[in-house]
Formats: sequence, C-alpha cells, structure tokens
Amino acid sequence: MTLTRRQRSLIAFVSIGIGLLALFAAAAAAFFVNKANNRADSLVMHTITVITEALQYQTGIQGAVIGERAFLITRDEQYLTDYENALASYEEARENIRELTRDNPAQQLRLDNIDIQAQHITDSLKRVLSGFMAGTIESRESIVRQNNVDALLADFNDMMSMLIREEQALLQTRRQEQQAGDRLVGQIILGALAIISGLLILQLAMLREQNQVQRARNTEIMALNTELEHHVSERTKELEAAKRSLEEENLRVESLLRDLHHRVGNSLQLVASFLSLQSNQVEGEEAKSTLRAARGRVLSIAATQRRLAMNTNHEFVAAGHFISQIVDDLKANLNFEQNIEITTNIGDFDIPSRDAVTIGVLISEMVTNAVKYAFQGREKGLIHIAFHRDLESERCTLIVEDDGVGLSAGAANPHGGLGGRIIESLIAALGGEIERLASGIGQGPGARLVVTYPYASPA
Repeated sequence: MTLTRRQRSLIAFVSIGIGLLALFAAAAAAFFVNKANNRADSLVMHTITVITEALQYQTGIQGAVIGERAFLITRDEQYLTDYENALASYEEARENIRELTRDNPAQQLRLDNIDIQAQHITDSLKRVLSGFMAGTIESRESIVRQNNVDALLADFNDMMSMLIREEQALLQTRRQEQQAGDRLVGQIILGALAIISGLLILQLAMLREQNQVQRARNTEIMALNTELEHHVSERTKELEAAKRSLEEENLRVESLLRDLHHRVGNSLQLVASFLSLQSNQVEGEEAKSTLRAARGRVLSIAATQRRLAMNTNHEFVAAGHFISQIVDDLKANLNFEQNIEITTNIGDFDIPSRDAVTIGVLISEMVTNAVKYAFQGREKGLIHIAFHRDLESERCTLIVEDDGVGLSAGAANPHGGLGGRIIESLIAALGGEIERLASGIGQGPGARLVVTYPYASPA
C-alpha cells in the first residue's frame, strides 16, 4: 500500500518521538543502574576490606601465639619482638573491623565473641610469658601449658572462619547483584539499540518506497512533458502557419486598400477634371463659382484618399502630419486673391483612419468658407487651425478661426448656404457639435468655429 505524504510525515514524526523516548529511557535507566552498580562496587570493596581486616585480625592472634612459643623454646629476643608486633597488629585490625561492621548487628555479635576469645588467648599468653620471664615457671612446663592456648586458638579460628564465611557469602551476593546490574544495563542498551534499529529500518523502508514513488512520478512527468512538447511543437507549427497565412492576408488586404484608395483618388481627380471642363463651358459667374466649389470639394476628398493610400498604418493616421498635408493641398488648390496665411497648432495624437476623410473635408470646408467670406475688401488675412485631444474627457476639439470681418459683416451668410449644410452634416457624422463665436484672432473682429466630438478608437 502506498502511503500518502501526510501519512509518511506522521510516521516519521512518531518514529522520531519513539526513538527519542527510547534514548531517554535508556539513558535514565543506565544512569540509575550505574548509580546502583557504583553502590554495589562500594559494598563489594567494603566486604573485601572486612575480610582483609578479619584475616589480619586472625593472623595477628596466630602470630602472637607462634612468636611467644618460639621465644619460650629458643629464648631468641627476635621472636619476642614478633610477638609484640603481632599483638599490635591484632589490636589495629580489631578496631578496623569493628568500625567496618558497625552497620551489621550479626557480625558485631560475632565480633563480640571473637574479641572475648582473643582476650582469653592474649591473657593466657601474657601470664605464661610473665611467669617465664620471672623464672617461676620452667620452660617445659610453660610449653605444656600452651595446650590450653591451642584449644582457645582453635575456637578463635572457628569463630573467625564463620565471620569470614559470612562476609564471603555477602561478597558473593553483592557481586551477583553487580553482575545483574551490568546485565540489566546491557539489556537496556541492547533494547534501545533494537528499537532505534527498527525505527531506522522503518524509515529506510519508507524512504525506499518514497524514492520508488518519486521515480514513478518522474517517469510519468517525463512522459507528460514529452507529450506536451509534442503538442506544443504541433501547435506552434499550426500557429506559425496561421500567422503566415494571416500576414499574407493582411498584405493582400493592404494592397487592396492601397489600390482602392488610389483608384478612388484617381476617380475623384477625374471628376474634378470634368467639373473644371464644365465650369469653362458654362456662362454665368454664379454657375462657374458653383462648379469651382464642387471641384474644390472633390479635390479635397481626392487628396485625402491619396494621403490615406500612402499611409502604412491603415487604422490610424498622425493628426499633425495629416492636417499639415491637408493645409498644403488647400494652399495649392485654392486661388487666393488676397495674401492669406494659414497657421496650425496640432496635438501629438492619432486619429482613426475612418474619421480622417470626414475631418479632412470638414477642415477644407471651414477654411474655404473663411477664405470666401472673411476677407472681403482686404488684401491679407490670417487663418489659424487648432486640433487637440483631451485624454480625460476623451473628446477632440477642432478650432478654425480668422481675423476677418466677423460673422455679421459678410456680404452673405457664410453658414447658411451649401458649405454650411455640408459642415453641419460632417459634424453630425462625427457625433459632435459646433459653436460659432464672433471673436477671432488678431486685431479684427474675426470669427471662431469650435467643433467638439467624442474620440472613438477603431473596434
């Protein structure tokens, strides 16, 4: 069964916790067992010391008996010295063993009996030695009397052997406890190692399973990546083919648009030529003026079409460059009888190509009206064109103003004839409105036409 990541994390967390608890328990148990072993070691050394002092006690009594007997037989002073040293050694050992067994009432009772027996032996030795030294007891008689000391010594040895056997039994018990403690420490350590080893084996098994799962996932991911790369490659080829087809179609459409603009421009130019020929054939100044005005409008539209045909961007056209070209065409096509100057102030923005023809014709009509009506009886004049876009309101403002005679001083109403109706129609096509102001530029009364309309980007 494959474990989830959450299950593996939980098992790893529990394993670490169990391992830490096992280590802590092993350390705590080892500490307490080691403490008990240290106490057992101390007790073992204490028992060994008791046995050593008991043997020293027994050796002192035996040495005193042997030293006295050798002195009585040989009268050698060296044996007398050995006798005295043995008594001193016995006294020291008796005090030491008495102190060492203070916490053992049974051994204290045995020591009481041993001390009594030792006292009988030393008293007998001292009496015999005193009599011998005083010359009241013959040597042989003294030696014979030693048989009483031998009996006392035999009882003393039996008592001391019993005390030593008890200490040896206690020593054996304490050594067994010490060995049991050592075995317990070893078992605890082995148990902790077994638990940790089991947890490590479990972790290794989980890690191996995780690696197998990861390898399987990597293999699956590599297969998916290969398949995805294949799909991406195929899709990229399709998109590149579609892009090439679209580019070819765009080139074809652009070519058709340029050809269309060119053909429309040529057709309008041909119409303008017909109107020019017709104006030369008719009689009457009013008819000639009407035909010339119509020819000017047709030429304005034709010029706009040619400008659009030369533009590489078929959706937008730069306002400044476009209107400058319109003004140049007006200067070339209009027959100025006065010295009229046309200035411009155009914002840096683009206008949709679909509105360009309307704006171009609108400017042509407004400038043509100004030239026709604003400067009657004057030798020179000034016309100013301003065109801007307000980004906040998304509206465009077109202003055509002059320093002419003003709106009310013209010989005829400049905005009530055909030109005025054309201007109104063009503004309506843009969705805008016009405001006529009787104040222009310069020192003359002048006139100002302000057209505003919403700026609409191509869909």
